[in-house]
Amino acid sequence: MIDREFAVRLVEAQLERESPGRLTVTHVEEHELAWIVSYQSAEYVRTGEPSQLSVGNGPFLVDRVDGGLHSIGAVSAVTGAWETDYRTRIRKTPTRTAVDDLHDAMRRTTATRGRIFAMHMLRQMVPALAHAEVIEYVNALQTGSPPAHLVEISTKALVPELDPVLSVHTIRTGQHATG
Repeated sequence: MIDREFAVRLVEAQLERESPGRLTVTHVEEHELAWIVSYQSAEYVRTGEPSQLSVGNGPFLVDRVDGGLHSIGAVSAVTGAWETDYRTRIRKTPTRTAVDDLHDAMRRTTATRGRIFAMHMLRQMVPALAHAEVIEYVNALQTGSPPAHLVEISTKALVPELDPVLSVHTIRTGQHATG
């Protein structure tokens, strides 16, 4: 596990690379996924002069497992929107999506009302699928998993793409197992 001091040193080194002597770490928050390290203008911290305040900067994230260094925007930090992106893209943790809900609903519908109702439901929810694809999808779902190319079509239709403003940006991938 990466400790607080390691996270602070890592961010301080990054701030020194970006703006030598101009920015300083002001706050560190422990989160289950990462250390959230905030920073501010060194001049503002020293003087408290509002004209020296650095605004609109989001914090750095230091992965608590591998020490990877990431940044997020201010809006993502305030809303917590970064967490889903972090879990799925950075940590590679499977996250339930609208496609998983669709599959569950289709399985229930097939079991209770039959395949035709399930096909009708799928066609309404994912109109981009051709009739033959709907039939293939429902049949495959009854016996296991649907083909990847059909799941991809459903994903595009049902799962919104992440707004890049809310995403996590990797500065340096993790390399350390301990702090």
